[in-house]
Amino acid sequence: MKRIPLSLLLVAALGLTSQIALATERTNEGKLAAVVQQSVAMTEVVPGSVVPDQQAKIASRLMGYIRNLNIQVGQTVKEGELLFSIDPTDITGQIRQAQSGVAQARAALIDAKADYERFTNLYKQQSVTRQQFEKMKLQYEVAQQNLSAAEAGLEQAKGQMRYAEVKAPFDGVVVQKLAVAGDLAAPGNPILILENRQLMSVQVEVSSDLYRLLSLGDQAQVIIEGHNQPLKASISNLVGSANPITRTHTVKLSLTGSPVVVNSGAFARVAFQRGERSTLLVPASAVQVRGGITGVFVVADDQIARFRMVRTGLSQGDSIEIQAGVVAGERVLVESRQTALNGDRIVGGQ
Repeated sequence: MKRIPLSLLLVAALGLTSQIALATERTNEGKLAAVVQQSVAMTEVVPGSVVPDQQAKIASRLMGYIRNLNIQVGQTVKEGELLFSIDPTDITGQIRQAQSGVAQARAALIDAKADYERFTNLYKQQSVTRQQFEKMKLQYEVAQQNLSAAEAGLEQAKGQMRYAEVKAPFDGVVVQKLAVAGDLAAPGNPILILENRQLMSVQVEVSSDLYRLLSLGDQAQVIIEGHNQPLKASISNLVGSANPITRTHTVKLSLTGSPVVVNSGAFARVAFQRGERSTLLVPASAVQVRGGITGVFVVADDQIARFRMVRTGLSQGDSIEIQAGVVAGERVLVESRQTALNGDRIVGGQ
């Protein structure tokens, strides 16, 4: 059997390997973007919570049994909508009593007026003394005042009837229900708690160093738990006095006009700007996770895509900070016709 020299076998193997490499090389159409170095705002993130700017503890001005309390927690109500009513039996009795008083005062006034007119004529005829005339005149004036007082009492009693029906003072959502139908309502004891979801703020506690940098109207970025997109908020209140225990200051940021509805008590993170810093940015679409590793496909002058692990930072609009893994000026793959693979030859738009 004829032996084949080892050198020929090596040449054949190398040729076969080259053919396999050429056969497995893939062309992929893609779009590239340069890694840019840019100044971005330095931020300090502070935790806080969403609080309502308009909250009302709905109570009754009257004492009585609660009726028609059909409102449920979480229900949205409109301004002027009936929330509940109070049994008006006591008020009805007061109105009837006041009406009786008005009738008596009116009858007394008619009688006093007749006596006054009669004594006026007698006084002109000098048939009665001036003292008698003045006494009748005083009785007539007292009767007039008694009627005015009785009518005022009737109006007051009727006015109490308005408070028997408790209505929503503004558009809002019922967040707490502290009584049920049949309970005895007492003045000042809240029955419902109502919040205006259109007037919400984020309240945070900030350090003295950060507080000195803030001003009313400053903008900040707010991330609410349960919402992926950050919101813009403006500082509406700065409390100058510091908490004696934590040495922090209370800051409120208004969410009025927010495109999303937020709930009071929700956890929030507020990013306040503290100057600028230089960082590397790439489009957000360039960052990919492969095998649990976060990285980007870097494309060199040979147009070959090579996956490189990176350490990312904060999102900056449509871009993401890269803290390590790339340098300014390098090109990264942001779009591709096919799912990018390590070693793809990228052709197409730059």
